[in-house]
Amino acid sequence: MSEFAGRLRERITIERRAGDRDAMAGAIGRHVHDGAAWAAISALDPGPDVRGNALSMLPRWRVTLRKRDGIGPWTRLVWRGRYLAVRGVESDPRSPERMVLTCHQLD
Repeated sequence: MSEFAGRLRERITIERRAGDRDAMAGAIGRHVHDGAAWAAISALDPGPDVRGNALSMLPRWRVTLRKRDGIGPWTRLVWRGRYLAVRGVESDPRSPERMVLTCHQLD
């Protein structure tokens, strides 16, 4: 087992936003199952650059997992009963097998 694989100890469920619309053509906000993965999850400090932003008050998380297609701002993760909205996706060309997500916890 590689060192990277050994750090992926948390099981997450990946959900994507469904394209359903209501009678007024507004998004319904329903999510559908899009798979599961092992991940490494750590809390992020809001930092001084985002303290003035209302989103900075929400708990933030860094989620590292094996690279996969189809993950972006339309994705949410379910981890230990928490819903995490994906706000950023980073891929390092030096480590093409992994991706790092920045997430906000939803209420």
